[in-house]
Amino acid sequence: MFDLNYDVIKQEIESEICGEHGIHPEFIKTEEGFGIKACCDPFRMALVQKSEKSIEEQTEKLLNKIMKDMFKE
Repeated sequence: MFDLNYDVIKQEIESEICGEHGIHPEFIKTEEGFGIKACCDPFRMALVQKSEKSIEEQTEKLLNKIMKDMFKE
């Protein structure tokens, strides 16, 4: 199929800081996708939501590029 650019998502996630604990999360690439290690559950859940939006954006960009490349003359 196609690969998403996880570097962009990783940078976005790891740049965040927990408001309560002041700790950065860790983004972990796995065979199935990725995981997020965070200091607390509320922070991790917020990061999961942020990563879902980022994945949607990356997927849309990739699909647009594929479509453009398909119809190039």
